[in-house]
Amino acid sequence: MASKQKESVHVLVVGAGPVGMMCASKLSHAGIKTTVIESDKFIPPIPKALTYTAPVLADLKRLGVLEEVQKISFADERAIWQWRTLGGKVLAEMHWSLLKDHPDPRLVKPYTLQCGQHLLAKVLTEYCRKFPSTEVLFDHALVGLTQDASHVTARVSKSGGEAFDIKADWVIGADGGKSATRKFIGQSLEGFTWDESFVAMNVRFPFPKYGWGAANFLVGGKEWAVAGRSGPLTDPWRVAFGVEVGLTDEEVIKTVAPDRLKRILPGPDSYEIVQCSQYRVHQRQVQQYKVGRVVLAGDSAHLNNPIGGFGLTTGMTDAGCISDALILVIRGEAPEELLQKACDVRHEVFATVSNPGSQKFKAMVQQDPDNICEEDQAFFENMKNDADFQRSALTGVMRLYTPVEGLMVN
Repeated sequence: MASKQKESVHVLVVGAGPVGMMCASKLSHAGIKTTVIESDKFIPPIPKALTYTAPVLADLKRLGVLEEVQKISFADERAIWQWRTLGGKVLAEMHWSLLKDHPDPRLVKPYTLQCGQHLLAKVLTEYCRKFPSTEVLFDHALVGLTQDASHVTARVSKSGGEAFDIKADWVIGADGGKSATRKFIGQSLEGFTWDESFVAMNVRFPFPKYGWGAANFLVGGKEWAVAGRSGPLTDPWRVAFGVEVGLTDEEVIKTVAPDRLKRILPGPDSYEIVQCSQYRVHQRQVQQYKVGRVVLAGDSAHLNNPIGGFGLTTGMTDAGCISDALILVIRGEAPEELLQKACDVRHEVFATVSNPGSQKFKAMVQQDPDNICEEDQAFFENMKNDADFQRSALTGVMRLYTPVEGLMVN
């Protein structure tokens, strides 16, 4: 079908995190005029999500930025993920190298990457700035939103300046868990909040000396933990665990961390806490991703606990699917119904895969290591003894992927 794209078509992306910048990168790559607004003056380098698997790597490769992202990541196709007890016993391992000869072309090497999400957002921001038709505006907050059948008008405020309007044909809200976009289209996150806070620390400690994998899930009841690489070999590692609600970061570092790290770290070597942040965790989702000419993606649309890496990977695959659908609609190569279908399918992916999957991972690490349930015991045994079972577990991440081509069938 011949392209019917209008030169004046303009998309506004709210939020310059990795999800918003993935949307903007795809739109820019397609030659669509794009403006990104971000309320922060810069993307803060606080410890948050850091793991990206095959579905995300496929989009990064298509944009031509995968090699650049690999430079700032721990990237090894031989990476090993481990399940351990707090005492150090290895319960099971998952070897990404088992995908080496897998026939699925969507499984892009090195299969998994680990780097801070602020670093990925920075790479994508620089990519977008190569396009004259794309503008990225930091320190610009969304303070109002109205729409009619053909346009959306966003009220934008820059600190120290007067508010002004941006008129767009479409708006993608990727402005996180406290999304202003979500509020302005009348959507709310439905679900529940866990009764603990999650602590994420960047810690310097010689984990490889003790044979730890790139990612480690520590089964320990209330003293569960997760530890993994946060970037290249010299970068600190990320250590995460749960604490009671209401503590300050300083209280966590001074009164909680010494005892918890003593139990988590595998040896007596000295450690250094480089950064610490904490946040509440939820299992929530909006009812609709698309309201008129405004769509939501990532944490704006759904939230889940981060154990297992479902959150950001789901957000990034939202960005890929929704952006690809919107590009086809803008080009006149598909009806608007395709965008609606993309949003509906992404809603279902979270409801049936990401939400229950992240809760399953959380339950797995929070059980008594001396009384592991039969289902998980069988999982660990199969992971250790059955390469095909392990390979199937590795390719399970593709359930988060929604290629827009598949939505156009029928």
